[in-house]
Amino acid sequence: MAARNKAAAARGARTREAIRQIMIQHATRNPIARPLTGKELQWHLKGLGVYLAPSTIAWHVQQIRLTADIAALDGELGCKGSNSSGEFRGA
Repeated sequence: MAARNKAAAARGARTREAIRQIMIQHATRNPIARPLTGKELQWHLKGLGVYLAPSTIAWHVQQIRLTADIAALDGELGCKGSNSSGEFRGA
């Protein structure tokens, strides 16, 4: 399904990528530290000129984690792409 507001969809994708990069940098620098909170992510984003509410940041983080989980499952199942035939191609 295509986005109805392409500019907003592109802005959201850029925001998610910025949040993802901040999360990766934090995990790389502090491998045993807890994940950043919404307020901490908000502070980092302000430095990039992105102003979002913590609830919006939480939604983006949820989408990032969902995408990562789906990619991990695809890797585990050996999926190479969409299987439109409806058949399960498992391990």
